[in-house]
This record gives sequence, structure tokens and C-alpha cells, in this order.
Amino acid sequence: YVNGVAQHEPYAAQPAPLNSDPYRDNFPAVSAANVPGVTATWSVELPHHIDGPELVVPPGSYFMMGDNRLNSLDSRYWGFVQRANLVGRPLFVYWSFPTPDNLDQAPLADQAAFALHQLTHFFTETRWRRTFHPLN
Repeated sequence: YVNGVAQHEPYAAQPAPLNSDPYRDNFPAVSAANVPGVTATWSVELPHHIDGPELVVPPGSYFMMGDNRLNSLDSRYWGFVQRANLVGRPLFVYWSFPTPDNLDQAPLADQAAFALHQLTHFFTETRWRRTFHPLN
């Protein structure tokens, strides 16, 4: 959700029973206390930013999500980033290609087959609308 509007992101990996994590998958409903990777400061500060089921991001702050949501120590683990700490602008989003979930855990033969698939379908399956897209 961004400003209360659900985002349609079919490309985002979804949690599966093998890689479920109650804290990450139900954030912010699950307490951050004693969760590996959560900073002590954020564990204490987080409850002060929860209003019902919502996490309220204070003005001048950003909630940062890693691009590998299922395996990313992002704002869920260390808190907000102040606007003053954001320096520069991203130039573009680099190559975007649909990839099967948990490919890194697949047998080596499957990984090699997918690499060949990427090579042979580079032009037809690259998501060009998101690749090299200038960010404003």
C-alpha cells in the first residue's frame, strides 16, 4: 500500500510456507521484540508509529523496502530514513525480466536452463516499460 492505495505488483515474490516469516509477512502486526535483524532502537520506536493496523510514516521520513522483499533487511528491520539522508537521484531501473520464485534454491540444472531461457528470450520477455525507466 502507498498512501492507502493497494499496489498491483504481480512481479513481486510472495511468501510461501518454506520461506514464511511471521514478522516480515505480517508487518507491522507482529512485535519486533527479539526478531533477528531488528535493531534495538527500532524495536522500541516501532509501536509509537502504529495506529490500528497501519504504520504511520512521519513527515520528512521514508519507509524503505528492499528490492528482494522476502530476503531484505529494510525499514521493517531498522526503521525510517530521514529525507535529509537521501542524497542524489536514481538514474534508472536496470534490466527487468520475469523470474520464477525461489530460483536460487532450484537444482543447478534448472538454474542453467533458466539462464539459457533468459539468453534466448532477452528481447521478447524483458519488461521494457520498467527497464531503463527514468525515475522522477
